[in-house]
Amino acid sequence: MQPLAYFAVRSLLGWLQWVEKAEHAFISNALLLVAAGAAHCWAVVYALFIAIHTRAMRFEGYHEGYTEHLPFWVSWTENLAVASMGIWWAAGFSTAAIRIIDDDARGLPMDGGDVQINKFIRILRSERLHDGLALAHTLSCIGLFISIILLCIAMGLMKGSVTACELCLCFVALGFAAPHALVAARRLDFSPPKKTEDAPVASAAAEAAAQEAASLGPQLCVILALADSPGHAYLWQNFVYFVAAIAYVAAVAACGRSPPKVGNAALPPQTGEFVTCLLLDVVASVALVVCFPHLNTWHLWALTAVLLGLFAATWFEGWRELMIDLLDPLFVVRSDADKALPGKQRETLRRCSWACCLVCGAVAMWDIMLHPVEEGLFELPSDMLHGLDDGLSELWDPNTMLLFRWKPGEGRDETALLFAAAETLGTEPLSLKKQALFEEQRLLLFKHEAGKDRSTTPPIHTKWKTSVASPQGELAKIVDSSFPAVLNVTLCLHVHAHTEVAKVQARKSGEEAEEPKETPSPYPLPAEFLEIVGPSADAREAYFAGCKWWTDTLDSFYGHPDNMTDDEHHSSADSADQPAVDADAEGADLA
Repeated sequence: MQPLAYFAVRSLLGWLQWVEKAEHAFISNALLLVAAGAAHCWAVVYALFIAIHTRAMRFEGYHEGYTEHLPFWVSWTENLAVASMGIWWAAGFSTAAIRIIDDDARGLPMDGGDVQINKFIRILRSERLHDGLALAHTLSCIGLFISIILLCIAMGLMKGSVTACELCLCFVALGFAAPHALVAARRLDFSPPKKTEDAPVASAAAEAAAQEAASLGPQLCVILALADSPGHAYLWQNFVYFVAAIAYVAAVAACGRSPPKVGNAALPPQTGEFVTCLLLDVVASVALVVCFPHLNTWHLWALTAVLLGLFAATWFEGWRELMIDLLDPLFVVRSDADKALPGKQRETLRRCSWACCLVCGAVAMWDIMLHPVEEGLFELPSDMLHGLDDGLSELWDPNTMLLFRWKPGEGRDETALLFAAAETLGTEPLSLKKQALFEEQRLLLFKHEAGKDRSTTPPIHTKWKTSVASPQGELAKIVDSSFPAVLNVTLCLHVHAHTEVAKVQARKSGEEAEEPKETPSPYPLPAEFLEIVGPSADAREAYFAGCKWWTDTLDSFYGHPDNMTDDEHHSSADSADQPAVDADAEGADLA
């Protein structure tokens, strides 16, 4: 679920607060901070998931089952976040329903005969029920806080270099989560209150820090997570991101050290804070739509029109009164201005934070709009090609690129090999189909048709990898477990560039290029090729053969360069004066 609805709701509530700032303001207490904090935490968790999956897809190869390389607790964390949000929704709707029923009951005549109604109302008004709902809000906030911690740890332990955006994202996420966790933990403290002056002071400090963290933290996390989508960042961009993250955390710490208002006073936000929050909401929403093009549908535009209509309606007093009634008792008569506490250093840091966050959002949006997002980074090709029956989407599905290389002297016909694979996978033999057979390289390339068998959890390519890595029974006698179990599309694109550049060089020198054998090329293969395929020459030749089948099949959908005439072919070869440079550039885009 995208957080567009979250940004829409918070921007609308911020606009209502602004137009009604002279009369009303939202209350500020620990329970509301925890309840609203769960929604804010969910947006931060979503941003962390974007960053983790983006790095995993870039480093491991999008079509090679990258989720297998994530830390094991990432999947568990996703379930924890979903469960926490489920608890939050249940507690929130229950609280709203109880309030509506209770308000209606207060206007009804209650005589002695309405025993059942009185019992029901007493249950709704019982302190235990309200304490249980408050505890549910607290637990949901703590669950999402734990998710943030685990995801930050996962990002640090993943393979690949950590980018500046990821460092800033973790810094901001922890700076956001810490005060909310402290507020939630204090609500779970069931011990008798200590008769000291430190307790209320510490509680006020934590609540002030949490309120400041919630104003800009979720939007900044989403923006920083998406700022990596173009795949690069200049040094000055990274500097801007670092400054914004540091300024944000400094402002949160300053509010914790010197709270901006007395106790739970209901005061509207300052003009600068309101403008900054609204602009960051817009920037984060636009960045999401740009990076996730499938969101740009007529439904989104229709909801945007509705939101603009609500913004316009809020300007009129009659509509505002309706909204104020709906939000009562959260939106109350504002406190006096003398409830605001002075603090020159705190206010200076807050203003610096607002300015830095706006600059950060502008820089990230400039980079995302100017440099297109890597094609296919966030979208499955099968999703983009949904509804097409031309077979092109199969070329990007790892379940259709399964490799079975048998040991020397253990050859079987393709039917026997597919039967052995089906027996190992626990699937029907008819669900496995041959793609290509290379007897000289002892390689069978086959696919799994899900229509024949729906039991694909975990995915077939994942089960096949596990089976080849630790073969059992008849498969152990046949399969070469040192050879990859699935064709890696990213490596095949590198292999294609490697062989094409070698052929151009051979053509220039008057030699006849050989296919599909590996030949010296100015375009070297990546280090991952040696790690995945191994140093064996015959294994590398077999992998080259599988990659050639894949690239030839892909070219058949668009037209193969070899179909050109000799004059066109030599003309294109002569135009490649520096093939090594061009290939390096292509490889950089693929990496």
